[in-house]
Amino acid sequence: MRKAVMCLGLLMCVATAAQDKPKGSGAAKPMAKKTGGEGGQMAMPMAKPSPEMEKLGKMLVGTWSTSEKHEPSPWAPKGATGKGMAVIKKGPGGLSLVEDYKSSSGMGAFAGHGVVWWDAKAGGYKSVWCDSMTPVGCEPAKGVAKWEGNSLVGTDESEMMGQKMAMKETWSDITPDSFTFAMDGGPPGGAMKRMMTIKYTRAGAPKTEAKKP
Repeated sequence: MRKAVMCLGLLMCVATAAQDKPKGSGAAKPMAKKTGGEGGQMAMPMAKPSPEMEKLGKMLVGTWSTSEKHEPSPWAPKGATGKGMAVIKKGPGGLSLVEDYKSSSGMGAFAGHGVVWWDAKAGGYKSVWCDSMTPVGCEPAKGVAKWEGNSLVGTDESEMMGQKMAMKETWSDITPDSFTFAMDGGPPGGAMKRMMTIKYTRAGAPKTEAKKP
């Protein structure tokens, strides 16, 4: 019994000494916590806009007044003209462009919203368009848009009045103060006809005077 008491007392002394021992170089150090954001969480690297989006943004970002010309069609037998306004801005992180469009023509009021972005795997620009005349609300383009010289040309497929249509969209005559958007359509594999032309002019851009002969 006496030996047991002495052993117990010795163990208590050793434990007390260990607790009172100052922390030195040999003491275990807590693992350093890597922090990069709020709450000690690692910050995710920010994606950077591709050169293709930088190029397109420099050309199209801004506020534009528009002039529309609609060719004769089943919904506008004599054709129509219209005027509107478009605002094109960079999407989150500059990784896309977003357009909000409103106009009024002989076919009535129109509102549209579109997003375009660069898809490296597809090798071109992809897009989705929503407007007040599309029965399903929004339609993602089935094709991509690519540069052909100084013009951006996109291909797509759509359905109008129950018939499939091959579509071609072209952004051309691009200058710092204006550009032209044209839409052509026709039966798949057949000849295409011009359906619509929209002239974009940067709001506040100086008007060019006609040269005198």
